[in-house]
Amino acid sequence: MMQKVKILPFSQEQLPAAAALAQRCFPDPWSLALFEAAFSQPDTTLFAAMANDTLAGYLILQRLGDEESVDDIAVAPEFRRQGIAQQLLETAHAQFPTCPFLLEVREHNTAALALYQKLGYQQVGFRKRYYTNPNEGAVLMTRPPQ
Repeated sequence: MMQKVKILPFSQEQLPAAAALAQRCFPDPWSLALFEAAFSQPDTTLFAAMANDTLAGYLILQRLGDEESVDDIAVAPEFRRQGIAQQLLETAHAQFPTCPFLLEVREHNTAALALYQKLGYQQVGFRKRYYTNPNEGAVLMTRPPQ
């Protein structure tokens, strides 16, 4: 089932909610200070997926030369499997249509790997023991401009 959400640019007031969501989603989450630092960078774009007044997910992109790096993406557990991550990524792709995208994803995150492949990302490398807690490799993926 696809839940339609509003994808909006982040406001500074949403940063604590994003940090709280990261705590719920990841074993090694971004801190509030990292969210604040990203928000203040001119080469970083933050998108919020809003389900009414609830932050259902977020996406953080950083411009690296002519590429967009997916630095962090999360969807609240109660909103997963509803197409929200796809909507976040499609919004980013539409905003930066001439940019290639790159990302790292945990090697055992099969749901994320399937989504990225569906959206045109291809594996271009692998980093052993990239993640900790638990120790796990990272699949490097890119998506060419469409």
